[in-house]
Amino acid sequence: MKKSMSIALIIILLITFISPVSTADTPSRKEEVIYGLLNPDGSVNNIYVVNIFDGGAVTDYGHYSEIRNLTSSEKIDINGDEITINTNADKFYYQGTLKNRELPWNIEIKYFLNNKEVPGKDLAGKSGKLDIHISVKQNNKVNSFFFNNFALQISISFDSNLCSNIKADGATIALAGNTKQITYTVLPGKGTDIAISADVHDFEMEPISINAIRLALDIDIDVNEFTKELSALANAIRELDDGASELFDGISQLSSGMEKYINGLKTFKDGLEQLSGGADTLYEGALAFKSGLTELTKQNDVILNGALAIQKATFDSVNAQLGSMGLGLPILTPENYSRILSANLHLAAVKEQLDGIVQFTQGLKGYLNGVSQLDRGALGLLDGISEFRYSSSLIAASANELYNAGADLNEAVKKVQNGLASYKAGTSELRNATSGMDIEIYKKVDEILAGISGNYDKTVSFVSDKNTNVSAVQFVLKTDAIDISEVEETVEVEAEPVKLSFWQRLLELFRMLIKR
Repeated sequence: MKKSMSIALIIILLITFISPVSTADTPSRKEEVIYGLLNPDGSVNNIYVVNIFDGGAVTDYGHYSEIRNLTSSEKIDINGDEITINTNADKFYYQGTLKNRELPWNIEIKYFLNNKEVPGKDLAGKSGKLDIHISVKQNNKVNSFFFNNFALQISISFDSNLCSNIKADGATIALAGNTKQITYTVLPGKGTDIAISADVHDFEMEPISINAIRLALDIDIDVNEFTKELSALANAIRELDDGASELFDGISQLSSGMEKYINGLKTFKDGLEQLSGGADTLYEGALAFKSGLTELTKQNDVILNGALAIQKATFDSVNAQLGSMGLGLPILTPENYSRILSANLHLAAVKEQLDGIVQFTQGLKGYLNGVSQLDRGALGLLDGISEFRYSSSLIAASANELYNAGADLNEAVKKVQNGLASYKAGTSELRNATSGMDIEIYKKVDEILAGISGNYDKTVSFVSDKNTNVSAVQFVLKTDAIDISEVEETVEVEAEPVKLSFWQRLLELFRMLIKR
């Protein structure tokens, strides 16, 4: 429904409740409230600015197509973009209609009924599945200060009697009577894409409201509470890095020792392999020696019998010769010849001859006994060398296994060393990354706060760069309502309650303005 009333009358009613703000300077200190009337698709229909000053001499700047004194009947002087007045009012308001219709945000609103795009003005009274897409992006034609420092609050109201199955991801939804209030907050420096869906019948919708203010958050964050534990963590990381260095040095020394140990094991293994090869050669020699002795021993009886036969023949010959001489001597034997012949010195030559043959026979018998004993000893030697050969083979095999195990251990130590090197590099990197953690925390908190409330730049005028003494700027934007009825109604104006705040009065004023 369209409702008409005088803007000037409303402002006059409001200013009686507004208290003074501050003393004006040149350019005069002021506040700006920007009212944007948007079409249902989000495009700008008109932009009004209410400029608020302390009384006295006022100087302001702006390009307006129309200016209206909202406080008194005093004349406002316009000289190009300069606006001046000398007023007796304690608080002075004037409204200007901006020639430039650009806002800091490009707002696009699309409506889809049953998946078909429909102009917003044609939705009144329609039924079906409704989708509303709202896109907000930066308008690069306007000073980026406002986009980067002002937060947006986008509010859409649905009549619960006309709308059901409402879906609005990321929104805050509040129920007030039969109205569902859907609210989105867009932080400074951010755009947004909003999607809302609902099942509707006989559809009507109040204006979509978009308010923009510069957040002034009184947030007291004790960063020390964060950094206290982080400092302890950084100290622990430093100790961890120092410990990693010591551990790496230790494993490096172990690796160096293992290399020497492996080299020693290799020398030992190679020596044992040579010993095992020598044992084989020794065994073969002992075996040949034993075989020779065995063959020699087999001839012992033959040789001994031959020697005894020679000895007997010699004694027989001597006895025959002595018997022919008639000496009356007893028969000589190996056992008695020495005693008998020693008493007859003239037979010394015979005794010497018999001594030689007896000694030969006895020596040969001793030799043959020695060969037999040597043969038996060679058998024991062969058995011992065989055991030594077998043992040396086992020792060599064990030494080889020991070397292989040592080599595997050495490889494992090297892997541990390489792993510790990577670990040490990681702890060093972690140490470097956390050394300035407290400073980074301070910066991060500032970034987070900046993302919520914008930066700390001085407030600038939306109207003109020449207005250098602006204390506050606020945007109040509304689309046309989607109404079934086109019946005009005249609203009886009542004075606002004293309890309303200044901004509440201004918002109420704007609500009335858009229904003219």
